[in-house]
Amino acid sequence: MPDAWNGELVLYAHGFVGFGTEVAVQTPPAALRNYLVTNGFAWAASSYSENGYDPGIGADDTLTLKNLFEQKYGPAKKTYLVGASMGGNVVALALENQADEYDGALSICGALTGIEEIDYLVSWVAVAEFTSGLHFPIGEPGGNAATVFLTDVPRQLGSASSPTPKGRQFASVVKNLTGGPRPFFQEGFAEQYSVNFGLALLDPERKSLVNRAATNANAKYHIDSGLGLTDDQVNSGVRRFASDPAARNAEAHPDAVPTTGKINDPLLTLHGTGDLFVPISIERDYAARVQAAGKSDLLVQRAIRSSGHCKFSDVELTTAFADLVTWVKNGTKPKGEDLSGDLTNAGKEFTNPIRPGDPGGMN
Repeated sequence: MPDAWNGELVLYAHGFVGFGTEVAVQTPPAALRNYLVTNGFAWAASSYSENGYDPGIGADDTLTLKNLFEQKYGPAKKTYLVGASMGGNVVALALENQADEYDGALSICGALTGIEEIDYLVSWVAVAEFTSGLHFPIGEPGGNAATVFLTDVPRQLGSASSPTPKGRQFASVVKNLTGGPRPFFQEGFAEQYSVNFGLALLDPERKSLVNRAATNANAKYHIDSGLGLTDDQVNSGVRRFASDPAARNAEAHPDAVPTTGKINDPLLTLHGTGDLFVPISIERDYAARVQAAGKSDLLVQRAIRSSGHCKFSDVELTTAFADLVTWVKNGTKPKGEDLSGDLTNAGKEFTNPIRPGDPGGMN
């Protein structure tokens, strides 16, 4: 609570922090926090009451936090949500189900489509299994997942920077699954090369709710030509993991299903082109969902030409938040971009600064 409060509140929803039992509060990114303090915004954040991939708990606990703030300081004139990574899933759920509590939201590197973020990680593992020629002990009691993922996979696929022919097949399918050719794909791919096997390594028997809910049953894969495989071979050869209907049930587990896109407040999103943990293809899918729900007037999306997960500059973060506030207050929708097509030139207007090694238009 700043000394000179402007009467407005920002609630920060953190991302996935693992499955440990110790919960802890995270602050907003430093640049954004400094901007809020300097400009008189109050801000608050919750640890959530438990860890894991539980965006519904995150949404409910963040609303409880808002109520706690109001009990102590009184109602805010405006209340904004900012969510990062899984926090973007929190934002999407809140704007669908708790919109009367908020005035607008900013999602940064957000898993906006809900459980489909975990579907993507299932695809990552399934494609790696197929292209490597290995058998992964998924859903099998007592399988030695550690040896498979930490030793056998690198032997068959190579490294991200020095792939085998099978590794090049894997990278091609992942590239096309996550948005196609675009700036900093390779850098982001290298960053997540081992990390994205984490859920399968931690829960190979698929016992957790989020893993039981996830599926790649309807995923369509594409591989570039000249790599020794066709799309038909990939799509028929990749193992399909079914979801547990009881886990992927909207009434029983509303945060273990895809989001609907039926948002009811302005939402501005930032997403890195080279994010391979929460890929930019999620923004594409989410925009289509919002359009189908008739809510496109409430969505602005911006690509940032960067590698890695949630790596935004100070200017990118503060500009996005300031534009959201202006949008909420005067109703003028800020600039965004269409991320539904070719992404080779995406983000040029909103990336500040251009990163070293940026490939330009790649054309």
